[in-house]
Amino acid sequence: MLYDIVDRNLKRIENDLKEIEGLKCIDFMDIFPTSEDHKVQLDQELISISTILEETERGIVYALNNPIDTKYGKLKYVKIRFFDETRLNWEAAADFAVVDRNILLDKVGKDNRFKYIERPDWDAVEFKTNNTLIYFLEPLASEVYNDNKEA
Repeated sequence: MLYDIVDRNLKRIENDLKEIEGLKCIDFMDIFPTSEDHKVQLDQELISISTILEETERGIVYALNNPIDTKYGKLKYVKIRFFDETRLNWEAAADFAVVDRNILLDKVGKDNRFKYIERPDWDAVEFKTNNTLIYFLEPLASEVYNDNKEA
């Protein structure tokens, strides 16, 4: 199930990703369950193929034992979100690393698909359309979870 969701989501956002200058690699993916039952199924699948890194207010973050090879690099970190009806438009949201995030920050306010989000521990540029949800975070999830793993 997870592999199908990852594959479908990356195919869905492929054309939008062509617009992103300096795209380096995939870093993380949020999966949005379509129901409570779907969430339970996803969590059961992930428990057998990964390690739980963190339980957050929005869901459980996993490190895959065998990262998924994608055309955008290896996907190692996945969060299965709690069921949320407001996310039904999107099956997943991928985070990517870019060469220069300032190029994306410069689009905020000029292109309504780009939005800046700031939280206490991170900030992000969100790229959002009716069927695309992509994030460019600082710090990257892989940096945060690699640091936690070594602690």
